[in-house]
This record gives sequence, structure tokens and C-alpha cells, in this order.
Amino acid sequence: MEKQELRQLAITRLQKIAGSEKRRIQVEIILDKFFKSATWNNATSIGVTMATSFEFPTSLLIQRAFEAGKKVAVPKSMPKGKLVFHWVGPDTAFSTTRFGVEEPTIEAIAPADELDLLIVPGLVFKRSGYRIGFGGGYYDRYLANYHGKTCSLVFAEQLMEDWQTEAFDQQIQQLFLS
Repeated sequence: MEKQELRQLAITRLQKIAGSEKRRIQVEIILDKFFKSATWNNATSIGVTMATSFEFPTSLLIQRAFEAGKKVAVPKSMPKGKLVFHWVGPDTAFSTTRFGVEEPTIEAIAPADELDLLIVPGLVFKRSGYRIGFGGGYYDRYLANYHGKTCSLVFAEQLMEDWQTEAFDQQIQQLFLS
């Protein structure tokens, strides 16, 4: 299957479980594993996106990070496929992009070398840590020069092994699965 077909299949699968008990249970299991992990416990600063309605929900994770005294950065997409992370707080204002993604309205840039952990979104994942995102290449470009820890929070419906990675695809270090 081509990447575009896989993206559409993943979106359909994710939309199908949105709001379901199955999804709620998966979220609980994945977050439990994540919050017990050294990956979470050793990180003092985290880069994470504001999830759309069908993606893995990040709001609880962000709230927990604030409660734990961790610094949180959320990305903005820029021209030429560039991502820039910005430090946010519990009262930060967000605006919605044309892609339906919430981005911070503040300009407090979080340099890559100040982020201990990047929680990388995606639509399709291989167990080996390779992923297919939304197709803009934003994260692959960012990850090419990022040296901290990476992980992804992945629903069972997103695991698909039958696709080829490409030279520019960046491997995620750890997947948290249900």
C-alpha cells in the first residue's frame, strides 16, 4: 500500500474508535505505561503536540507534566516544512491552524537542545519505531537534528507493518502501546 492510502486507512480506523470504550481503555493503558516509564520520569522538559479529536489525546499528559513541574513545549508549523517549539504554560492561548491543529500564540522559543523528550505524533507505526505522519515531513526534518529522547503513544489500530521506509524517515526510540 502507498503511504497516502495508509494515512487514509489509519484516519478511518482512528475516527471509528473515537469516543469508544475501547479507545478509552487503550488511552488508560498507554498512559499508565508511559507515566511509569524512565522516559517520562527522567524528562524535565517535553515537546508535544496538541492532539486533534482522533489522535492520541495529549491534554491529560500536558496537564500531568505541569503538575509534575516539567516544562512543556508545543510546536508551530512554519514555512518550508519547519517546526518550531514554544514553551507553554497552563494559561497559554492557542489558535487553530487551517489543518485543525492548535498552536500556541506566544513566541517563547524552546530550542531543541533544551527538550529532553519529544512525544512524536503519527498515523501509522511499525513496531521498529518508524512512522508515517500526515505527509508534510515536519517531524522527520525536525528529528534529523534532534538529539534527545523520542517516543510515541500508539493505538493498536495504528500498527501496520506492510510498507517501506524511506531514507528520510526518522526512527522513534520507544513506542508505548496498549
